[in-house]
Amino acid sequence: MDERITPRAMALLGALGAIFFLITATTFASLGVILPAMLAEFDWNWGTAGLGFTMLALMTGVFSPIAASSLERLGARLHYAIGGAVIVGGYLLLGTATGVAAYLAATSMLGAGFALLANVPGTYIVGRAAPLKWRNIAIGGYLAAGGAGGVFGPLIANAHVTSGGDWRVYWFASAISAGAIVILIVALVEKSLAQGPGVHRAALSEPTSVGADWSPRDAMRTPAFIVISAALTVAYFCGVTVSTWSVAHLQNAGLAPAFAVSMFSLYSGLNAGARAAGGALVRHIDAKTLLAAALLANVIGMSALAIAHTAPLAIVFAVFDGFAFGMALFATTALLIDYFGLKNSPALLGGANLAATIAMLGPTIAGQTADRWGSFAPIFMIYAGAALIAAIAVGAMKRPVRA
Repeated sequence: MDERITPRAMALLGALGAIFFLITATTFASLGVILPAMLAEFDWNWGTAGLGFTMLALMTGVFSPIAASSLERLGARLHYAIGGAVIVGGYLLLGTATGVAAYLAATSMLGAGFALLANVPGTYIVGRAAPLKWRNIAIGGYLAAGGAGGVFGPLIANAHVTSGGDWRVYWFASAISAGAIVILIVALVEKSLAQGPGVHRAALSEPTSVGADWSPRDAMRTPAFIVISAALTVAYFCGVTVSTWSVAHLQNAGLAPAFAVSMFSLYSGLNAGARAAGGALVRHIDAKTLLAAALLANVIGMSALAIAHTAPLAIVFAVFDGFAFGMALFATTALLIDYFGLKNSPALLGGANLAATIAMLGPTIAGQTADRWGSFAPIFMIYAGAALIAAIAVGAMKRPVRA
């Protein structure tokens, strides 16, 4: 069995990682950095701006299962072409927006495009592109590319804004970059999946017995899928809340603003690094153990954040929570593939991500907690408790067996 990755497959892996990096960097990671300039021009309030984030997150969740169905029915080439058209259209509409309606329509398109191009279809194509021996490393690297977008996106956007760049130019440049990468993916993916050496041959390295007796519907009814989806949801609750409020919480705790921002940067870097490390670690430690470890790290990280009145506690938060979120994203993906097969992964990842969309309420719940109690600490401790319960459930989880 040939375990080499062909040049065409390598190019495809690089292009898939590049689009995941770009759309993460220019949507969830940097929209908040560009928004102040948009607000100043349109005289919007922060409530209006927040609706854009809501639509972005909501459409990402809603379109995750749609992405799985589209990939299966339309084929990879047409699927990515449509996804590329949607996200490029979203960037262009945002760049030409003159009112709230266009802004919300644009962020909705970006959310839909994100789902069509990123995690759900990308993980499947990467899994097919890489020989079985290197699959987990390739998937870990792919997920790390998305995490890296979260690290560098705000820096790129801030550099553009502080240098006097027009916010419309930022979205136009994003459209051009995304369009170019998607064109490359479309050029590579169809021939590789349909012809001799390359991605198609690599995909055949998976034993046909893996997931062969599972249908997506039956898999979603198993206790294992429910536990994995719940674990992913808890991880998202912690992750999106940390992304929204950790800097403000650390500042309110008396830590310097620059230090608080640096802790979030450390968190983001470890988040990306953990995704890549998961691909190597899973060759020696099973994905179930990695997921339980990630959730236990969440317990430590969220607890430390709740009481982070000193620099050492803030560092504990950044290290443990950064590792936790990145490893949880990798381990849940690896577990679904391990239990139910790569062929079912788009549908199952889509379903799990749709269920996890409820986690987008996390920042709102945390904000209301702070309004009522004067601190984010109580909700951080509640999230830590949820992570502990999820870790226990994962530890008790049995490998599903088809009846």
